[in-house]
Amino acid sequence: MKIKLIYIALLTTVFFSCKKEEVEVEPPRDVAAQALTAEQSLEDFLSTHFYNYEDFEDLNVQPKLQIDTLSGENARKIPLIEQVRKEIIRVKVSDGSIVDHSIYTLIAREGNGTSPSSVDSTYLSYEGILLNKMRFDRSAAPIWFDLTGLVRGFREGITRLKSGDFSVDENNVPVFSNYGQGAIFMPSGLAYFNSATGAVPAYSPLIFKIDLYLVEQTDHDGDGIPSSEEFDLDGDGAADDTDEDGVPDYLDAS
Repeated sequence: MKIKLIYIALLTTVFFSCKKEEVEVEPPRDVAAQALTAEQSLEDFLSTHFYNYEDFEDLNVQPKLQIDTLSGENARKIPLIEQVRKEIIRVKVSDGSIVDHSIYTLIAREGNGTSPSSVDSTYLSYEGILLNKMRFDRSAAPIWFDLTGLVRGFREGITRLKSGDFSVDENNVPVFSNYGQGAIFMPSGLAYFNSATGAVPAYSPLIFKIDLYLVEQTDHDGDGIPSSEEFDLDGDGAADDTDEDGVPDYLDAS
């Protein structure tokens, strides 16, 4: 596995409802300890599961990515741990310290187009699952996403994929081919951390399977400078605000 360092910022927040009686709120877990726990859980999963890599050998088809357990007739398949790319994302927590988080990216098919930056707009389909393979979210059809609105693990991991080819058939139906397909395996520190969200329990590592069709470079404030050149030039993972006016540079046309 190749290892690369990326800096991002993590803000941990306790969410609770206000009631007349006092409610005991569990404080957030130690970020460093939770990062190690998540890394072990993810690597255990990657060591005991595989994806349908043989289906991707035929370049004339674009199969759906499937993940299954290494058991029975599949016991000798190549485990995911031998096929993913591992990166270390350095997370700046609220006390100013830096905590390393491991993220793993699977490239089933890279794509032949353009890789997005972590702040671009992407047209994609996806499925989100937990380590027990329970699905918690999916797109029934392709959808446009502004990556600035997604969890950081998704934003960082998708930059390893590329878009594909686009055409329209005789019935004016869009046709996509040669697009990027893969999966991102992320710890909770790069997702929702201590916040339970929908069907996602607190502190859950997440898996996103992704088909990336199109990429559009963004200029959120319309100043002629791509957002990728304004968002995080100091490499700390947080949106820059160089004039300290409370508006991030990529949204500040002034």
